[in-house]
Amino acid sequence: MHLLNFINSLILFLPLLAPTPIAALPASGPDPPVQARPPGGSVDHLNAYCQMSLWQHGPGQGASWTGWPLSSSPGSIPGFNFDANLNNQCVNLFELNPSGLAGELSSYIVTGWCECEFFARVECLHSLFSAYNRRDDTLWERKPDVDNMVQSYRCWYTQREQDFNWCTVSWQGVKPDSFKMIDGRKQVVWEKGPRWQDVIEKKEIGKCQSLPGRNKEEWQAISSVVINGCTCNFYSDEGCQGDGLGSFGNAGSVIVKDSFSPLFFEQGIRSYMCFHPVGIPQAARTDYDIAGKPGMPPEVNL
Repeated sequence: MHLLNFINSLILFLPLLAPTPIAALPASGPDPPVQARPPGGSVDHLNAYCQMSLWQHGPGQGASWTGWPLSSSPGSIPGFNFDANLNNQCVNLFELNPSGLAGELSSYIVTGWCECEFFARVECLHSLFSAYNRRDDTLWERKPDVDNMVQSYRCWYTQREQDFNWCTVSWQGVKPDSFKMIDGRKQVVWEKGPRWQDVIEKKEIGKCQSLPGRNKEEWQAISSVVINGCTCNFYSDEGCQGDGLGSFGNAGSVIVKDSFSPLFFEQGIRSYMCFHPVGIPQAARTDYDIAGKPGMPPEVNL
């Protein structure tokens, strides 16, 4: 009797010991794409990183998003950090800011080494326009074509190399005349010194430039630099080493004077390096001659 009860109990327990059936495996194929989202934060629109600012109304008004469409994390392109998962990936504005940005965009800025295309529908359908180092604060002037129309965008890495032929960096030196008494005080009076221009061609992009034939005193005595058509970094030592003295320039013309950036001149420029232009060109280039070749821009007052 006891043996029969044990057998019956074992029969009831056996299903619990049986292996769980294996679920059907999914069909073989690539893993689904990573739906990365760009990091947001505060940007200055002055460097080579792909940067974007979006506003519901005018700049700083209404719902907004600011950040790096291609990410600022380390990437595989020297000198530029980007996330391959974000390159050419469609991003819906609703996912960046669900509080009134999608379908209500009226202002934007796109800068850096990237181009962005904007679409009237989610999932990047129905293209409206694209932008590269461009700003537009008045989309509302183009109703109903683009204002309050943008629902999504996609960005891709580019430096627009095909648009670059050459750029120029023009220097204005100064020299001390003498010590003179001015208003009862002994002061140094500066006069205009040498003026010269460096032409940066395609092959010289990203290469360090020195200031040959000019001694240390002349390097320090620079009153202004005019940059046309590129963005340049300046350094306090030879070989583009030492303290970085700033990054200036864009696709247009930029004048840097000692009164604007004293550190730039007081520490002395020893070398510099130029790149494809980034940022918004506020002023047209001033270095073209009649034949469309490099020409010295107008002289800058001290």
